[in-house]
Amino acid sequence: IDQNLAGLVTLLREDEEATEELLQRIDVPLKSVEDTNAKKKKYIICDHNRDGDSYRSPWTNAYYPPLDSISSSEDNQQNGSGLKPSHHLRALEIHANEVLDSYRELYYGKDNSVSSVYLWDKHG
Repeated sequence: IDQNLAGLVTLLREDEEATEELLQRIDVPLKSVEDTNAKKKKYIICDHNRDGDSYRSPWTNAYYPPLDSISSSEDNQQNGSGLKPSHHLRALEIHANEVLDSYRELYYGKDNSVSSVYLWDKHG
């Protein structure tokens, strides 16, 4: 799907309206990866947990691949840690992931599903 969608977007690059409509109508499957530091728990990778080419695990709050090994956002280059929620929101995020993970496992099965909760501080 990703390759076909990229090809269609390339064909429609002159028509922003058609490109936007296409992107609104196509559902691209979510991708997941394992956090090897969290008992190989899987988590969803998406724009909501991405910084540069790395993704933040909701289980360990660490970015994979590590941000210091790749080029990433300007903010990360200044502090080396990447974008992360405040301590208060991180505590809520941990709890929300535990609750949703329990529900997911009971409702969908342990091996058939993945869940992730990402919380961010509102700025501005």
